[in-house]
Amino acid sequence: MFKKLLSETIIYGIGAILPRVITFLLNPFYIDNFEGADDFAKFVNLYAIISVVNIVLTFGIETAYFRFSANKDEESKTFNTSYIFLALNALTFLVLVLIFNKPIANVLDYQENPEYIRWFAWIAFFDTLCVIPFAWLRFNNKPIQYSAIRVGQSILQTLLVLGLFLWVPMEFPRTIGLEEKVAYPFFSNVIGSLAGFVLLLPIALKVRPNFDVALFKRMIAYSWPIMIAGFAFMINENFDKIVQRLMISPFDAGAYGGSYKLAALMTLFVTAYRLGIEPYFFKQMEHKDAKKRYAQVTEYFVVAGSIIALGLIANLDWLKDLFIRDPSYWIALDIIPIIVIANLFFGIYYNLSTWYKVTDRTHFGTYISWIGAIITLLLNLLLLPIYGFMISAWATLIAYFCMAVLSYFLGQRYYPIPYKKKKILFYLTLCVVLSVISYVIFDANYIIGNIFLLSYLGMTYYIEKRSLKLYED
Repeated sequence: MFKKLLSETIIYGIGAILPRVITFLLNPFYIDNFEGADDFAKFVNLYAIISVVNIVLTFGIETAYFRFSANKDEESKTFNTSYIFLALNALTFLVLVLIFNKPIANVLDYQENPEYIRWFAWIAFFDTLCVIPFAWLRFNNKPIQYSAIRVGQSILQTLLVLGLFLWVPMEFPRTIGLEEKVAYPFFSNVIGSLAGFVLLLPIALKVRPNFDVALFKRMIAYSWPIMIAGFAFMINENFDKIVQRLMISPFDAGAYGGSYKLAALMTLFVTAYRLGIEPYFFKQMEHKDAKKRYAQVTEYFVVAGSIIALGLIANLDWLKDLFIRDPSYWIALDIIPIIVIANLFFGIYYNLSTWYKVTDRTHFGTYISWIGAIITLLLNLLLLPIYGFMISAWATLIAYFCMAVLSYFLGQRYYPIPYKKKKILFYLTLCVVLSVISYVIFDANYIIGNIFLLSYLGMTYYIEKRSLKLYED
């Protein structure tokens, strides 16, 4: 079971991580070619806004699809009902934004570039149409097809953006409304999202006009708290970048966004894990050993996540030269270890959130997520003008830590899972302590950092060798 889960997670990881790695690798390219940090702040801000829009449009239906498809008698009806609902949602949104794009651009302070708003409406439209087909691939254990489409989209998008920057004469982009270089990634994203929709058409064509109203009501009752929780998550992830553009200098906001991209390597690991594990959680919920399996998976995640977090922090000294080539952006480097550890806690929270999803108590997810969001909002609004962008990083860490702790205690009350608490706390504490010593005391020296990393790996292997032997048997 765990071998199958691991192999699928690795394949999903390719589909989730490789496109983002490609985007990540383009980060220094954008820094070199945009007209300063202000342009980079504009770039980061628009993507922060569309991520919030996507949460609203998808309405938590993806998770509801997994939950209700677990009942074989309702699998087909769940697929049809989910897709029809999201398609209508996406179409309504697209029409409204195309009609009111100029007023929206004025409100968001993009009055000189309303075409950005129209492009992002098309991106959100096509991405929403792809949600259920991608979920169908995950639920039906087709990670290769899933990853192939994701990677294909990313390669096409990357080739387009590189072509616009490097090979196409500047006169041509202007003929299609690309007046500024910051617009090139947006336009390429539209084409990439359209390509994803086309590649997923064979699955979309499986949809039948069978909208089950009774099932839809049950799905909405289950999903709307997830949507609200997702909105809170987007606040935790993106409010800092949005508010910084208004409350601190554009240069500082751009430096923060550029450094955050490097810290987001940890997010890629968490995302790949989530793609493989979410269908697994629901498929196992009726198994007699479900709680034991949930505990084991969480333990494995903490071990793997701690190793990756420590590895990133240990190697920041040379990673910054490779991915953030403009030294002026390095003023924000100190946020990276904080954001890396914050995302480790978010991954732990995701594991600990299993209890309210499999027991249909999704409203608890809303409460927990909004407690985290309120922490993010208050700390940024009250302290950002005083302490600068560092407070945004600390707010993210505090929010995710509190969410993980709350989810654990509530989960143990309503759906107790036998986690090995002492072992998990040992791995986490050791990871954080070694990270602090490496980055702060030894000034991010990568030799010392990697000595710590190798020591951590050796200790982990020594502790887990009996489990590894059982796993091999």
